Amino acid sequence: MTTTLTEFKLVPWQQLPTMPIYMDQLLQFVNQRLAPLGLPAVTKTMVNSYVKQHFFSRPVNRQYQRNQIVAVLVVTILKQDFSLNTISRAILAIRDSRLIEKRYVEFAMAFEQAIQAQPVLVSSADKTTQVIQFAAQTVAYHLLTRETLA
Repeated sequence: MTTTLTEFKLVPWQQLPTMPIYMDQLLQFVNQRLAPLGLPAVTKTMVNSYVKQHFFSRPVNRQYQRNQIVAVLVVTILKQDFSLNTISRAILAIRDSRLIEKRYVEFAMAFEQAIQAQPVLVSSADKTTQVIQFAAQTVAYHLLTRETLA
């Protein structure tokens, strides 16, 4: 059964791996979850590049934690419309805030609402939330446009 774009859901935080996983498992997990979006597959080279660009910390014993998995998911989605430099600034701000779960949930909600053509409420009180919502909407609308034109 094929999932249409409008049915796509990001992995809920609670369903992300809680135990560390190796690179091959990370790639399989991310690529499987993002396949319905029709994005290019994530490769080992890409993940290593993200580490070198400090999108997230180096894996410990070659194993990736939940926060690193989230970073790969979000960077993969965002790089469809944003430069890695722009993404890096956003990722570093989120990482430094230590609110990774909260920010991932905000991103997932805004992305899914935009894909389902539901209005996304933009919070004016928190600039980071605004940025997350605008970025998620940008990519969602791009993917919807591409699917509609196909």
